[in-house]
Amino acid sequence: MIYFTLLFFKVLPLYVTIALGYIAGKWLNASRETVANILFYLVTPVVIFNGVMNTRIDPNIIALPFLIYFVCSGISLLFYWLAGFIWKDSLKNLIAYGSGIANAGYFGLPLAILLFDDQGEGTYIMALLGMTFFENTLGYFYVAKGAHTTDEAFKKLLKLPTLYAFILALALNLSGVELPKLFVEYAQYMKGTYTVLGMMVVGLGLSTLRHLNFDYKFISITFFAKFFVWPVVIFSLIALDTTYFHFFDQSIYNALVLLSIVPLGANMVVFATIFKNNPEKTATAVLLGTIFALIYVPLMTSLFISVDPAVLEENT
Repeated sequence: MIYFTLLFFKVLPLYVTIALGYIAGKWLNASRETVANILFYLVTPVVIFNGVMNTRIDPNIIALPFLIYFVCSGISLLFYWLAGFIWKDSLKNLIAYGSGIANAGYFGLPLAILLFDDQGEGTYIMALLGMTFFENTLGYFYVAKGAHTTDEAFKKLLKLPTLYAFILALALNLSGVELPKLFVEYAQYMKGTYTVLGMMVVGLGLSTLRHLNFDYKFISITFFAKFFVWPVVIFSLIALDTTYFHFFDQSIYNALVLLSIVPLGANMVVFATIFKNNPEKTATAVLLGTIFALIYVPLMTSLFISVDPAVLEENT
């Protein structure tokens, strides 16, 4: 209980930042697109680069993006099939996309920075890349309702600045290159910037809501995918590994669990708006999922993630 309370009050400031983002969007006319572009093109590549550079690279770390891509794809296909029994329109495509992703970047990465040491943070980033690749390949096809070609999706993937930051950092890491102290200090500033702006983006997205639309079937199936199926799948994989394969270590288990418990992906709202596919329903589900995560994430973290209290104190 003490550990849960500690984590709750560590996570709470992230929600204060979401509220500030909401205020900035609602009353200061702050542009979500501008902040998101700064994050996407300038801040995130530095954080990804620094995380990979500070990660011990071995075969089990390299396998993480492929494992997560497989999990995302499998869960997405499952919910495309399940949603087809309830909805016959494009809403099932949105559910398929949303069930395969999570708010693992803007919400999850600040938490990884808060909870883990450099190795754990880098491990989480490697897992996050698998979800990012899914989002821009199979997930992209789903949410675009099959209207885009393979070439268009591939070109979109090639435009990801995080992809090149990852490749460069991986090459330098494997070559034994050490970062200068000046960059290490600069990367710490950028990690703080990512945390603040990333959570503000969530609030800025919510500020565009005109009204809430409670579709309880839609909310139920998205919650079931994110807060039940994802943890069950990840915990099953961890159980298989600890019992039979012994391929991963505790830092990888921590990264996998955190990825499985973060709330619904904020990008669901973005794509639902772009493709005019029930944006109010989607934004309502994402809002409720983010509120639910205020209790759910500290609880699951306190039960299933091994966090060093000294690291937690150092990172805050």
